[in-house]
Amino acid sequence: MKKLLTILALTLLLTTGANCALAYSTEGAMYYNEGLDFYSRGEYGKAIQSFKTAVEKDPDFVDAYYNLGSLYEFLKSNQSAIAAYSKIYQLDPNDKETVYKLAELYYKVGNTERALFYVNKITEKDDMYAKAKSLKNQIVLTAQKAAAKNALSTTNSAIAQNRSIVDKFSGPTGLAVDSKGVLYVASYTDNCIYKVMPNGQSQLYTKNPALGGPIGLAFDSMDNLYVANYAKNNILKINKAGQVYTFMTNITNPYYLIIKGNFMYITEQGNNTVVRYKLY
Repeated sequence: MKKLLTILALTLLLTTGANCALAYSTEGAMYYNEGLDFYSRGEYGKAIQSFKTAVEKDPDFVDAYYNLGSLYEFLKSNQSAIAAYSKIYQLDPNDKETVYKLAELYYKVGNTERALFYVNKITEKDDMYAKAKSLKNQIVLTAQKAAAKNALSTTNSAIAQNRSIVDKFSGPTGLAVDSKGVLYVASYTDNCIYKVMPNGQSQLYTKNPALGGPIGLAFDSMDNLYVANYAKNNILKINKAGQVYTFMTNITNPYYLIIKGNFMYITEQGNNTVVRYKLY
């Protein structure tokens, strides 16, 4: 829980002028301190009510929201904790501690899309980047497993009689088929790409050092394979001879890509955008 803010201290802050960042109301501070007292005695229900009253009296009371969120988190009430921390994010989007907590909580409740939205806001210049990077990897892998499970469940229920397993891969992600009917499978975990022949036989296609978390795959009209290289923030191009080139850089966490006519479309998850690129 954050430090106790006494009414006396707040009164002094209120009289120092407009430059003070913690100019909370005296009435809000009374309920805030009351909440801390209840918390220290283990009366969590009363503490929650006091913190709620504090933010009703002063809607900008960041410390009260933080303590409310922390208490909900302690009580495993994750959705309520998310609501409290979201108030802090609205007041100060640059509070990276709160951003990380929101990412972590959304991950806990199974909302990987929102978890990625928040964790992507923590950059290399932030102190929490190492923790955020580790959490992000967990989120991505969980999302992939969930997508695979949902796809398998849909297939089982809809066309169970036609279902067959092509092969087993480590962390399979993107799929693409070339003009000859050969299936290509990206492996996020192994940083490689497999190919599956029409007869069902699979083999390693490439495990080039340039690959880093491949996800989306797509072929152009000349059977050049493009790879959304999630962990390395670029798009790779692999020609028919198997040579690997860096085709596009400065793409933040590319996820999926498709090619339609002369254009390539890329989902750029790190920036919450879709990029369109003219191929030729």
